[in-house]
Amino acid sequence: MSLGSRLGRMTRRSSCRRNPEQALRVVIALLLAITVNATSAISMLRAQETPRVPMQLTQMSQTPRKNPFLEGGQKVHPSPKEREAVHQMLALKPRPKTLKGADIRFLQELRDKGTWFAFDQRMVHEIWAEVNGMEWRD
Repeated sequence: MSLGSRLGRMTRRSSCRRNPEQALRVVIALLLAITVNATSAISMLRAQETPRVPMQLTQMSQTPRKNPFLEGGQKVHPSPKEREAVHQMLALKPRPKTLKGADIRFLQELRDKGTWFAFDQRMVHEIWAEVNGMEWRD
């Protein structure tokens, strides 16, 4: 049997020529299988590349860390001098450029409060220092 006759028989038997829709389905299925295998292999490689960081458990006897933001959460009673400073800064005419609109609103909210947070008290001291050009002294 010659090579030409073999090729002729193979092409006649080929299902691709008889049913192109079936061939397209096979190609799509193969592409999907390759894609799924490739993505799972990539995700496994990435998982292996991530450094393993040991989780540190806090001890019960460990003292809590000092956080300056949380320390300012204490309630304090403003002194009469601080209350007077707030009223004076709100009454300034003309207002200095360092006294912004946000500072004015902040001071107006604090004006009639009975207690302040410690960070509010520090903010009043800082605003007063900016307006007057000198540090707050009790």
